[in-house]
Amino acid sequence: MKTIKTIAIVIILTIISQSANAVSDIFKGDTIRYKFDKMLVEVASTNFIANSPEKLQLAEKTGQLQKILDQLAIVSPAEDEYVLIEYKSTNDNQYVENTRDLSLKNQKKNTKQLVIFGDGTIFEKDFGKYCLHLIYREIEFKIFVDQPSDLSYFSSEAFKQKSKSGTVALGDKIGKGYRKNPVQAWVDLRDDEAKVFIQEPAYKPMDMLILSGGIGAGWVKNTFVSDFNFRLGLGFVNRGMMKNIYSIDWSMMYDFSNSSDDNYFDLNHFVSLGWEHNFSNSPLDEKWYGLSFGYLVSRNNDFFKENTFRLSMNKKINNTFSVKPELYFNDFFKNIYPGIRVSVAF
Repeated sequence: MKTIKTIAIVIILTIISQSANAVSDIFKGDTIRYKFDKMLVEVASTNFIANSPEKLQLAEKTGQLQKILDQLAIVSPAEDEYVLIEYKSTNDNQYVENTRDLSLKNQKKNTKQLVIFGDGTIFEKDFGKYCLHLIYREIEFKIFVDQPSDLSYFSSEAFKQKSKSGTVALGDKIGKGYRKNPVQAWVDLRDDEAKVFIQEPAYKPMDMLILSGGIGAGWVKNTFVSDFNFRLGLGFVNRGMMKNIYSIDWSMMYDFSNSSDDNYFDLNHFVSLGWEHNFSNSPLDEKWYGLSFGYLVSRNNDFFKENTFRLSMNKKINNTFSVKPELYFNDFFKNIYPGIRVSVAF
């Protein structure tokens, strides 16, 4: 019994730790590029209105960064290259403290990185000789400049005024209310009046009804089990990505414990309510974790006792395979035993 309780505690702690780690991965849906006279500033965040450049302490962040860069002897890049200077922090208010915090490498410019809008306006993504990539928990910046000394522009009143006018123009163009889809836009601040250009996102997933099935196998009560499962669910999109799935699952489990020529297919049926969340910040690298709570609605042999419940954690490996550590219990947690299953989706 002590071994069972230990395994149960390990499973629960695994669920908690996986959830805690995943929470730190924030989906940054909005990407706004601000074109100034001598620089391009790209801001990826969860909300472009709340995280506009004039509100993000860029003067302090880049001022400290410029002091650190002055200590380095950076070789000027070739004509077809730029220097990528990268800084990562889990704290949104953290500043660069020393040269060890930075990673530097030369990157080839992509001559195809042009965005052309209907009126003929052209913007270049790989602009300048230096790219400062500042990665924080909820916000990312890419700042393209010709020289590191150009970063002093962030301390000027002109930067604050132009950024503010760009934020106002964005709000007028898109609106400040709830938006399901992310915003990708360019803001041209080279003239007195800010101009906003909306870029269509490459992906547009929508809320959907999910009908799926699969097969699985695993180990429960020191016995090999197999199951057939069916799912009816609702998937909800947030800012351009599928983020949450709420489902009802029907699972028919077979345990081989009492199989015979006359009694071969005695299936135990579980019905479960489940929730899954995609903790990824990229549509190309989804990270799905979930929890479900089930009840034995049909008992056809003695493998499970009456009033058996099941608590499952779901880790989606890819679109086909999922791993499910589980706890089975009855009589209000008087008897608890662990299990694990691997599911294969149709």
